[in-house]
Amino acid sequence: MTDVSALELRIPHRLAQTRSRSGLAWVLAPLPSLVSGLLLFGAAAWEREVWLLVGLTALAHLLAFLATERMARYPGQESWSLAGFNLLLFTLFLVAVLAMGRLYYSRSYLLAATLLAFLLLLLYLRGLPPMRLALLPGGVADGLLRALGRELPPLRGLEGVEGVVADLHRLDPKALPLLAEAAFRGLPILHAANVYEGYTGRVPLELAEGLFALAERDRGLYPLFKRAWEVGLVLLLSPLALLVGFLVALAVYLDLGRPILFAQERVGLGGRVFRVYKFRTMRGEPREGAYAGEEQDRIAPLGRFLRRYRLDELPQLWNVLKGEMSLVGPRPEQRVLAEAYAREIPLYPLRHTVRPGLTGWAQVHQGYAEGKEETLVKLSYDLYYIKHLSFFLDLRILLRTVFVVLSGFRAR
Repeated sequence: MTDVSALELRIPHRLAQTRSRSGLAWVLAPLPSLVSGLLLFGAAAWEREVWLLVGLTALAHLLAFLATERMARYPGQESWSLAGFNLLLFTLFLVAVLAMGRLYYSRSYLLAATLLAFLLLLLYLRGLPPMRLALLPGGVADGLLRALGRELPPLRGLEGVEGVVADLHRLDPKALPLLAEAAFRGLPILHAANVYEGYTGRVPLELAEGLFALAERDRGLYPLFKRAWEVGLVLLLSPLALLVGFLVALAVYLDLGRPILFAQERVGLGGRVFRVYKFRTMRGEPREGAYAGEEQDRIAPLGRFLRRYRLDELPQLWNVLKGEMSLVGPRPEQRVLAEAYAREIPLYPLRHTVRPGLTGWAQVHQGYAEGKEETLVKLSYDLYYIKHLSFFLDLRILLRTVFVVLSGFRAR
C-alpha cells in the first residue's frame, strides 16, 4: 500500500489528446446525405444526377466533420459554433460548385441534409463520456489540480481508469507504487503538462526545459501559407473594412478632432520595433508605458464604443498587409512595457518568435492584461499558441474573435 492516493480526473477525450476520432468521422459524415436522399428521393433507383448531388453533399459533410474534429482538439466549449461554422462553410462551397458546374440540386434536400449533419456533428463532439483518469500528485499535476478549481475524489485503486496523469520529472516519490501498478496494467501514462495544456489552453511556465524548444520548433511551410491566406482574407474584406473605417474616421473627426489616428511603438517578430496604428479614442496625448486601465478618465464616450467592438484597431489591417503583423498571433506589446517584462520575465521574449497578431489565443480567453501577474497568464496562453501553431488553431481563434467582438469581452 502507499500513503498517496490517486485522484479521479474526468475530462473530455479530445482534451486528453490520446487519440484521434477521424476514423469515426469517415463513417458518420455520409449518413445525413444518404438518409435525406432516401427521405426526399425515395428508395427507388436514383438517376445519375441525384447520385452526384448526394455524393458531393457527403464529401462536403466529411470535410466539415474532419475540420471540426481538428478544431475541437483545442480547449473551448463552443461546440455548436464549431459545427455550424464548418457546415456552413463547406455547404457554401458545395453550392458554389453546383452553381458553377450547372449541376442538379434540391434546396429542400440540401437543407434537410445540412440540418441532420449539424445534429450528428454535435453528437459526434459531445457523445463520448468523459475520460476517467488517475491523477498522481507532484509537479505540474498539482498545478492542474489548482487550475481545475475544485477538489477531486480519491481513487481506491486503478480499476476502471483509462490512463494515468503524472509529471514524471517531479513525481511525488510516494506515488511510485501507483505508477508501477499502472505500467503493470498497461495503462497509458499521460504527461501532466500535456493534459494541463489540453484543459487550460496554457503552457505551464515552470517547465522551462520544454519552453525554450519552442523557439526552434519546425513549423514546416505553414508560416508561408499563413501569410498568404491572411493577406488574401484582408484583401477580400478590404471593401467592407474601408467603408467601416471611413465611417469611424468621420465619427472620430467630428467628436475628437484631429489627429484621427495615433501611432505607437510596439515590439514585433524577432524583437523588432514597429509602429502600430489605431483610431483615436482618448482626449489628450497618450502616455508611453501606461496601461489601458490607467487611462480610463481620458477615454471619450465614442472611444468606449470603438474599444468595446474593437473598431479602433481597424487601421492595423495596414500593419498586416505590410508584414509587421498577422491576423492571428500574440498581441504586440508597447515597447516600454515589453522591455520591462523582458527584464522581469525570462521567458517573455519567446512571444517574439512569431509575428504579433490583430487577435490571438490570449485575447479571446483572457482579454487585456495589466501588471506582471496578468502578463504571466497572458504569456502562458501565447506560448500555447506558438507551440500548437496551425491553420485549424488560427481558424478556432478567428471564430471565437467574432464572439469577443460582438460581446465586447473584457474591452478596455
